[in-house]
Amino acid sequence: MIKKTTLAIALLCGFYTSAQTEVYFEDFQPTFPVTYTVVDNDGLTPNAAVSEYTDAWIFITDPFDTSNTNIVASSTSYFEPTGQADRWLITPAIVLGAFGNSASWKAQSHDPSFPDGYYVLVSGTDTQLSSFTDTLAYVYGEVSDSLHFNEANISDLGFDNQTIHLAFVNRTVDGFKLSLDDIRVTKDDPAALIEPGVQVSIYPNPTSDFITIKGLQSIHNIQVISLDGKVLVESTASKIDITHLDAGNYICLIQGDGKVSQSSIVKL
Repeated sequence: MIKKTTLAIALLCGFYTSAQTEVYFEDFQPTFPVTYTVVDNDGLTPNAAVSEYTDAWIFITDPFDTSNTNIVASSTSYFEPTGQADRWLITPAIVLGAFGNSASWKAQSHDPSFPDGYYVLVSGTDTQLSSFTDTLAYVYGEVSDSLHFNEANISDLGFDNQTIHLAFVNRTVDGFKLSLDDIRVTKDDPAALIEPGVQVSIYPNPTSDFITIKGLQSIHNIQVISLDGKVLVESTASKIDITHLDAGNYICLIQGDGKVSQSSIVKL
């Protein structure tokens, strides 16, 4: 995402390895987080065998944890009479980074014969159910042998540099129990670690129209980012047009050869 060329000044940049910075984490230890929103949107009555589910999501000791110390969030879809669950667990506000945002979580069905499925939805505004218009993930039937690690790319939905809420919604028909743990959101931090000895050149810099990237065997992605974190240009080409950008300073983020480089560029 970069394009233009003018002055014959080359800028050498040290390569950086990409690292993840945690922006949110919840493991439900030791008690229910009061910042969460729980919504029973089905109004169904749990079967007597799961009468402990007095709310849409409850917080219990993980029955599969041999140490008997791990706390998980849990919901049921086993109702009398049978029906479809619609049980929401909504996070507090999460502030995302400018790029490379992803979410991970662990989940487990309690009975392999009656596995629970669920959605992970995203709201870019508030916690109203109607605001969750984007689907980050859908798990048809979660595994039952252990708390299973899941991961999804939030940036693919276009929520970079925004404040969001995530909703975990059990929508199973006649399942049993579902557990959820270790909800984590991370962003890319390209300036975390320096790897010396590898350099890439950006020229001309300053420039009024194009920049050219040299020194890479393969380019995965190039972004021109404003100082407030907005991605303005994105490309996989080595020559990038930035004619349309206003004069000023920008960040050039280059991903290639398995590494990440970050440098300043000046648009004349």
